[in-house]
Parts: sequence; structure tokens; C-alpha cells
Amino acid sequence: MQWSTSPHRPPHLYTEAAWYFITVSTVDKARILATDEHLNLWTNTFKELVIEYKLRLAAWVALQNHVHFLGLPKHGREIGNFMKRLNGRTAHELNTLDSARGRAVWYSYWDTCIRGERDYWTRFNYIHYNPVKHGYVDKPENWEFSSYRHYLRIDGSLWLANCYEGFPVDKLFDDDEF
Repeated sequence: MQWSTSPHRPPHLYTEAAWYFITVSTVDKARILATDEHLNLWTNTFKELVIEYKLRLAAWVALQNHVHFLGLPKHGREIGNFMKRLNGRTAHELNTLDSARGRAVWYSYWDTCIRGERDYWTRFNYIHYNPVKHGYVDKPENWEFSSYRHYLRIDGSLWLANCYEGFPVDKLFDDDEF
């Protein structure tokens, strides 16, 4: 187990063989990922880095001012490096796209080690239903920028419905103010 701290971000606990629920927020919750082009840029960079870092990915979603993902790093301490590369590269590319050189894009990230099966599946569902919660769409399959459609193709709507029924989100993260 290894702690990483900085006065500008929350402390991070890196541990081996642990799934992590990660939330990344834009500075001042600005809607920087405002268009499909912005969201595709983030998504493509994210997927490239997932492969490069050999991150085992369970679920992800990108919204206009924050993203969530559930992943298992090859080594726990790699989460910090992964996030530094993801946030640095996407900030640079988004600023280039928007002609906003030097703009602060990402506030920081928060990580939580998953503590069991219920925690895992509830967060899995939370990620996929986040676009519904925030009013982007009325059903998760209508949001292009998440892993939900992957599971819909591979496992089907019945599997997803059973997953949600068995591990509903309910009031998880009522304090999510995005």
C-alpha cells in the first residue's frame, strides 16, 4: 500500500489487486466536453491509455464536466501515472481544439477502492446511469459516451436489467453535485 498526497488534490491510496472507482472533474465544473468532438477526443485518448497501461476496464462514462470509470490497474501505483497522462494529454488536446492555450481543464480526480461485490456492481450501474441522472438522456443506451452500449451488444438488455435490479443505485452519491 502506498499513499500519495499533494496540497492541490485529495490524498490517494494505491494498493495492489484492487478495483478503483475514479471520478474526474473539470475546473469549476465547466462544461468543457461540450460537443461530440470534445467527448470523442477524450474517449479516444482514454481508450488508448487503457490499452497502454493494461488497465482492466469494467465501466466508463464521459459527460460534459466530469467522467467516471471503474478499473483494475496492473499495479495500484500506476493509477497516478495513468491519470497524469490522461488529464495532461486531454487538457492539451482540448485546449488546442478550442484555441484556449493554458486553460486549466481538469480539477483533479478522486479514487475509491472497491470494497466488495455490492460496491462493484452498484458503481458499475451508477456509471452507466449517470447520463440519465444528469438529464442528458432518458435511457443509458441513448448516451454514446459510455461502456453501456458495449454491454448491451455483448450481454444484452436482460443481463443489464438484471444487473441493475440486483444492485440498484438508489441514493448512491446523492451528494454528486455535477
